[in-house]
Amino acid sequence: METPCFPITHVRLAGTENFPHWLPFRRVAQQGENHCLGDKGISRLITQLQDQLINHGYVTSRVLVPRQDLRTQILKLVMIPGKIRHIRYTPDSGKYIQRITPFPAREGKLLDLRDIEQGLENLQRFPTVQAEMNIVPAAQPGESDIVLDWRQSRHWRIATYLDDTGSKSTGRYQGGLTFFLDNPLALSDLFYLSGGRDIHSSAGKGSQNDTLYYSVPFGYWMTSVTASHYDYTQTIAGLNQAIQYRGKSQNLAVQLSRVLHRNADQKTGLNGEIYRRTSRNFIDKTEVDVQRRETAGWKLGLSHHHFIGSATLDTRVTYQQGMRWFGAQPAPEEYRNEGTALPKITQFSATLAGPLTLFSQPFSYQTQYLRQISASPLTPQDRFSIGGRWTVRGFDGELTLSADRGWYSRNELDWQTPLKGQSLYLAMDYGEVGGRGSDALLGKHLAGSALGWRGNLKGVSYDLFVGVPLSKPAGFQTSPVTAGFNLYWQY
Repeated sequence: METPCFPITHVRLAGTENFPHWLPFRRVAQQGENHCLGDKGISRLITQLQDQLINHGYVTSRVLVPRQDLRTQILKLVMIPGKIRHIRYTPDSGKYIQRITPFPAREGKLLDLRDIEQGLENLQRFPTVQAEMNIVPAAQPGESDIVLDWRQSRHWRIATYLDDTGSKSTGRYQGGLTFFLDNPLALSDLFYLSGGRDIHSSAGKGSQNDTLYYSVPFGYWMTSVTASHYDYTQTIAGLNQAIQYRGKSQNLAVQLSRVLHRNADQKTGLNGEIYRRTSRNFIDKTEVDVQRRETAGWKLGLSHHHFIGSATLDTRVTYQQGMRWFGAQPAPEEYRNEGTALPKITQFSATLAGPLTLFSQPFSYQTQYLRQISASPLTPQDRFSIGGRWTVRGFDGELTLSADRGWYSRNELDWQTPLKGQSLYLAMDYGEVGGRGSDALLGKHLAGSALGWRGNLKGVSYDLFVGVPLSKPAGFQTSPVTAGFNLYWQY
């Protein structure tokens, strides 16, 4: 027992009404009750309360001990809220930015470090922007100014890519150009227009895609709109002559997301989406009416990002529900109970990544898991497919396994070579499909691997790889060795 000390039967906290009611101040204060406390004991209790403030982001709030008579056996502590007096930019900051929209902190409110972190994240959305923040004491006790230094080098970016992600029937080699506008309305908003197409395809086949995107943050909220268009042409053999088969599709999606919680180690978010999709197919110039699709619906997702030591864990669960909105029509498969334009799909994904050392060499690892389940029969557009560079590597993607349900695991081990910015990686993937429609497939699982080299050379990011199938159903046609590349340049 500390000496001298005073028997304390009750710890009385003043000023807690200035803080969220769910903070455990009362529970912490009770630890000092029915004890004999001296200077060290009181200091320890104050430190525990102060730690609660700091851990929840209230880094300028304080716990003080007023003058009192401890012979009453009551310890009085005062919670002094740290508030924001002004939010201002440095004189050297750029002028083309609105403070209120991207920054959730407000003058006169509690200074919460999480609000400041969210605001900085919104302000630094682009590589053309640099932003720093300082907390400066104000004239009045408990008040602080947030001083921001924000600079934008330019308002636009361009990017181009070249890869071989296309199919043989519509053009293997694909290229495209993207034009970005960073902060066009001074709201820390983003706009981009992207266009791509096949390269060096022969007559009678080809593909083209266009995407329009806009997003803007509002504190912990983010809203975005995405519109895209895709056309493809392929030539198939007919009875007496070649037949040209064409397809085109359009997608429109509006998203709204909200950061529900964040601290130094983790962030949790909720997002919703309303979408509309249309697709039409033609043989020569005649539309195939039974293949016309007009669908709509909504999605709701919950995501979580967590730092675990030096590793990061990202998890996400998403539910999709089709609706008869915006002129959506029943799918042709509904009349045979083989699919529906009102799907009920749940997807769960998790990605774990981090560094490690092997044989005194720097490595990193990444493992990704994705599972889809469905309570309804699905059309081909909504089914789960495996086989290709985006799912199970080692396969050329010309033929896939597809069903209502499925999962895959993608695993990488990456060696950071002595060459700066260059790495060698080994990938091992496995996937399965199941549910309605899987019994008619050649099999239900695929396993493959890939060996690749990725890096950045004179501003060009690249990824080169070769892959081989490790396990596949008998009769499943794919190249014995698949090679691929991706080149990306941004200015």
